[in-house]
Amino acid sequence: MNTKDIRERPKRVTRSLGKAQIDALREGLVTMVPETRAGIGTLIRTMRHASRCSQREYAKLCDVSPRVLMAIEAGSTNVHVETLEKLLRPFGYQVGVVRTAE
Repeated sequence: MNTKDIRERPKRVTRSLGKAQIDALREGLVTMVPETRAGIGTLIRTMRHASRCSQREYAKLCDVSPRVLMAIEAGSTNVHVETLEKLLRPFGYQVGVVRTAE
């Protein structure tokens, strides 16, 4: 699965994804995070879809408000580090600093 496939997922969460499709989404995240310049909203949305959660369910799981999650996925707000940590935690990611290639 390439990153274009991940970004073109339907906006609505589908609970009928099979285990293979969920595993493919999770594997796609592993390659998408370090290799692309995908926006935070795209990454969070993909994580949410992989978990088969609605925005409301994922927000509750991560202890953030649904309104904040919606704004982050839409790219219409700045994300606080604490909020980002909460949204990444279910997938074992954390916020960090990396050196960019020169």
